Formats: sequence, C-alpha cells, structure tokens
Amino acid sequence: MSELSKQDIEQFITNQYQLWSENRVDEMMALIRAIAPNGFTIEYIGAPPIEGEKAMAEMIANYAGKIRTQLVRLLINGNEAAAVIDNVRNESGEVKPSVETYVFENGRMHARYYH
Repeated sequence: MSELSKQDIEQFITNQYQLWSENRVDEMMALIRAIAPNGFTIEYIGAPPIEGEKAMAEMIANYAGKIRTQLVRLLINGNEAAAVIDNVRNESGEVKPSVETYVFENGRMHARYYH
C-alpha cells in the first residue's frame, strides 16, 4: 500500500468506529486488514503491545454488541492520528471516554488505547 493520505486515514477511522458500533465486526476486520496489510498491533497503555488479530479477537469476544463508540474528535498529522472516543455501554448508557492513537507506516498500523 502506498502512503496514506489524510483523507484515507480519516475515512478508515470514521468507518472503523461506525462498523464497531453497528456490530459489523467482520467488515471492520476487513477494513483493518486492508489499511494494514503487513499487520497491526494494539497497545493498552501500561501493558505491552499485542499482535492485532489476537487483541481484536479478545476485544470482539468481550465487547462487540455491548459497547458502541462515538467519535468525539479526530486529529490527523502526517501518518498519525489521535481520536477522542466515548465508549457507551448499550445496556446502561454509561459513557467511558478514551483517547486512541494510530501510527500507519510501511503497511502496518500501531494503535494505542488510553482508557
């Protein structure tokens, strides 16, 4: 994949959160694999990075269909992005914010989640 544009990154991040909120996880995973064909990692701040497929399998098992995401703010600089997210528990409406950062490089993506 060639270098990503600001629009590519914005579209990916916006679509990713929408697909998650709609519990369309297979489509979301295809979207991630398309933007990061050489793989991806997820890091929960304070813990070591996890291989992306493994991390997403755990996230999907624990939260898909239970938590929806609302993109509050998105900043993109070069090949990096930062998103402020409201994570809303479907059952209770409880909101827990997070900041999630992304680096796209050489066909890989590294996501860091501040919860």
